[in-house]
Amino acid sequence: MKKRSGTAGGASASAVSAVILAFMAFPASDCLCRTAVFAEVSEVCEGGDGNTDAIMRLLGTDSPELLDEYEVERLSAFIENPIDINLAAGSRLVSSGLFTQYQVASLLDYRKRNGDILSMKELAAVDGFSQERAEALAPFVSLYSEAAPGAATERGRRIRNSLSVRSNVRDVAGEPGYAYGLKYRFSMNDCIEIGVTANRTYGSRTDYPDGGSFHLVYYGRRRLGKIVIGDYNLRYGQGLALWNGFRMTSLDSPESFYLRPSGISPYWSYSGTGSWRGVAADFNIGRFAVSSSVALNGLREMMRGEKSRGLSLLPAVNVMWYGSDAQVSVTGYAETAGFGVMEEARAGSIGSGGMQRGLSAAGCSADFRWCVKGVDLFGEAALDAIAMKVSAVAGAVFNAGECLTLACRTGYSAGQYSVAAGGRFRAGDDIRLKGRSGFGSTVKRHSGTFSADAAYFPEPKYGSVGPGTQLRLKVNYTLQVSPSVALSARLSERLRNGTEKSRLDVRVDLKYSSGDWACNMRINGLHNRSLGILGYAEGGWKPDWMSVYLRAGLFRIDNWQDRIYVYERDAPGNFNVPAYYGRGCWGAMTVGFKLLRWFRIYLRVAALQYPWVSPMASERLPKNECRVLLSFSL
Repeated sequence: MKKRSGTAGGASASAVSAVILAFMAFPASDCLCRTAVFAEVSEVCEGGDGNTDAIMRLLGTDSPELLDEYEVERLSAFIENPIDINLAAGSRLVSSGLFTQYQVASLLDYRKRNGDILSMKELAAVDGFSQERAEALAPFVSLYSEAAPGAATERGRRIRNSLSVRSNVRDVAGEPGYAYGLKYRFSMNDCIEIGVTANRTYGSRTDYPDGGSFHLVYYGRRRLGKIVIGDYNLRYGQGLALWNGFRMTSLDSPESFYLRPSGISPYWSYSGTGSWRGVAADFNIGRFAVSSSVALNGLREMMRGEKSRGLSLLPAVNVMWYGSDAQVSVTGYAETAGFGVMEEARAGSIGSGGMQRGLSAAGCSADFRWCVKGVDLFGEAALDAIAMKVSAVAGAVFNAGECLTLACRTGYSAGQYSVAAGGRFRAGDDIRLKGRSGFGSTVKRHSGTFSADAAYFPEPKYGSVGPGTQLRLKVNYTLQVSPSVALSARLSERLRNGTEKSRLDVRVDLKYSSGDWACNMRINGLHNRSLGILGYAEGGWKPDWMSVYLRAGLFRIDNWQDRIYVYERDAPGNFNVPAYYGRGCWGAMTVGFKLLRWFRIYLRVAALQYPWVSPMASERLPKNECRVLLSFSL
């Protein structure tokens, strides 16, 4: 499980949040006027919970607590503004991270030969896709078409503007604080895109933004894929050489066993951290794709006023070949030790404005993906040229039957040997979900995932005397009792030979959904140092014009090692997974109104109290919060 902050009760305690969205702020005469055909429109649930469910399915996890805030923010942007697969350039489709290079090539070839894709069933029939993958992609893509059936939509003039502004205030133990953020994005003809963000966090010493990002992108149509100036992500192979951003650290399903590289993609987040800043471009030459970039590390810190931070260059290149059933790529990178304004220790030895000789980082890798008779093979090997260390990973995903998918993986990295296996199963009759119709509205009565991964560390680890070992087991099972009732159970066991030898986590959810009404009851028990127990009940009503959800829960967790993370329903654009610890109770209400076609308002009110004193837990502070979000579409 990835690390989280240790604040009890919430990742943030904002009280007021406002977001203003405006787009298409240009005269109608400036836009292409034709009769448009909309094939299928994906439903986006109010309150952000439907967004989270869609992201979980796409990334291959059954637990929202394992998601990453930036990845949720990035993929939520596609749900709010789905990518037009009938209009977007190939480089834009790849950089979205939703498709593989071969899927993009197959999609472009299909559009050229058969015209626009007009339904998700048609997308599922395109070579390289499947019904399951099309169902997972449905919330993130648009089938917008301006052409007659059998023809392709030509590139027209489409201009979009979006502006988001949020502000937060809080009061914790009598100490007030505030934060704010801004996002602006402009795109024209799916060709030029400009994005700017600014953000001030709680505890900042000035009133000005202490973080942010910017990018300018030009998307080509032939040889040139795209050029990015500003902040961008690099995601190659299986992440052993160059990969910044989210990656699954918990193996829940076959989809989580491997990474889907997106190459160069523009970065657009409030935080502005975790990306490269510089210039990047990619090119297409037949079946080859060449990506190159030059990042100036330290520039972000210097632009924030950190004068003591030095600068370093990080050039990188990736060359990939892809065929009908395989793709191979090589990656190389190097980073200079630093130049420009140096830290005091360096400045004393080489002088301000000098340059430290040598490289601080350098490496290379080779990766592949190959589909052989329905078996998807993947792997990568990398070399750290400075430390002269190697790392490698390899695995396979395949269908063992119509309703069973299996995966396996083995790897070595940083003195750790690992091996893992898992799968996804479905069984029983098909059940049509109540209140849903069309593509993806039926599920199997029995479904679930399972995985086991073991790691061996030659050096002592986790407090062990000799070599360290770890074994993690996970099982998720869902029984669709009826079209409106589902029972889910999740079991996770972690065994180590050092301290905290056993960590058992058991969770049971009972869900009901019928038309506009829904409810969920959960009981979660975790045993590491002692036994921690948490439970809650939530009910909701969601007609077309509004949504109301109420949640109330209790917890008794005396040791911090037994803390339990719980995903909290929130307004769109917010991701909240607090860690509960101590003995207390909490309640929350989340309301959304669609007052007009262009205006929405969201309200979240929550209270966390500790009426019972734990004999072992540290002192807990009660917290009340209120968050308001306004959304305008013009």
